[in-house]
Amino acid sequence: MKQLILGIVQGLTEFLPVSSSGHLVILKHWLNFQSEGTIMEAILHFATLLAIIVFFRRKILDYVTKEKILIIIVGTIPIALTGILFKDEIKLLFNNYLLVTVTLSLTGLILFLSRNPKENKEELDLKMAFIIGLAQALALTPGISRSGFTVATALLLGVTRKKAFEFSFILAIPALLGAFIINIPDILETNLEALSLLTGALAAFFSGLLALWIFYKVIVKKDLYLFSYYLWVASGVSLFLFLFSQILRQ
Repeated sequence: MKQLILGIVQGLTEFLPVSSSGHLVILKHWLNFQSEGTIMEAILHFATLLAIIVFFRRKILDYVTKEKILIIIVGTIPIALTGILFKDEIKLLFNNYLLVTVTLSLTGLILFLSRNPKENKEELDLKMAFIIGLAQALALTPGISRSGFTVATALLLGVTRKKAFEFSFILAIPALLGAFIINIPDILETNLEALSLLTGALAAFFSGLLALWIFYKVIVKKDLYLFSYYLWVASGVSLFLFLFSQILRQ
């Protein structure tokens, strides 16, 4: 049951700009669910990767050109270097509940700042791709939404909403695939049951498809900033519950 809940939360929050990793840290804390490092996260991210491929199956082919592949590579460099150089440090962050209450608020802030962008760019250049890639690298921190930070950064750079949405998730494909590959040795040694992993993965896949559709509708209607209010409330409530639980234990 816990894997099912985590899978649904992962699928919905991975694509909505509210940070799947942040929500998973909070849920695991209150459900008293312990996974081995980031193994469960890796499995759930792979399921959401499949959801992206299915949702963007036609758009992906448009990126199979020399110029656009180069843009994807440049955009992927920051997260690849950060993930490789700071893998162990990043794992420790997934046990930091208080950090998440802060980073959720930061995600809300950047979404709010991107509410009235100048949309005048239909295509991205290498510099823009690298900056968006830096935003994606920051999202390795739980509570920082990958989709929220990358889409908001693209909007602040003047990219149109549809292009920002599309590029954000195309850019996620190599990042999610790389995260899964890095964790394969740990996954093979995990004590978690295969059925539990499959349950979580399927829940993440189908809820992820739903979330992508919702996000597309939201970005087109220019309502992305509304998620800021949810994030600020979630951050505040999570912090209050944590502090209140600490008082009760005294």
